[in-house]
Amino acid sequence: MNHCLIQTVVKSNPQMRYTKENQTPIAEMIVTFKGLRNDDPESELKVLGWGAVAQAMVDELVEGKKIVLEGRLRMNSVTRKDGTKEKQAELTASKIHHITSIDHNSNASESYSPSNNQVKEQASKEVAKSNDQNTNWDSSPLVPEVDEIPF
Repeated sequence: MNHCLIQTVVKSNPQMRYTKENQTPIAEMIVTFKGLRNDDPESELKVLGWGAVAQAMVDELVEGKKIVLEGRLRMNSVTRKDGTKEKQAELTASKIHHITSIDHNSNASESYSPSNNQVKEQASKEVAKSNDQNTNWDSSPLVPEVDEIPF
């Protein structure tokens, strides 16, 4: 099964387009993510969203926003201008999880540490909010199971 979760930062605002046949919305954007080691450079990844996910991408995401993306990873073969072929990864998003930070209203001499109950309450609110959204994880068209992922 091909299912990925990746913490990313939106590099370019999502762009919307539509299919010719039934005008299904498709959003496309570029995201960046850190490497495994501290000295690894940041990598870029093309992200596609279909249907309701595409609409959510355009409505909610802006350059610089930190998110967690859930979806299917696929490798595309792209021909460069010089005629050589290159493999590029592409993620078809099925869910978008927003990363929120807790506002620490404290001065330099104080530190704020939420109690266990506050953390659980915040987490349950986030889960309830996520469950209320009508995102369907299988909203994109089927992709053949012949992906060639080189790692």
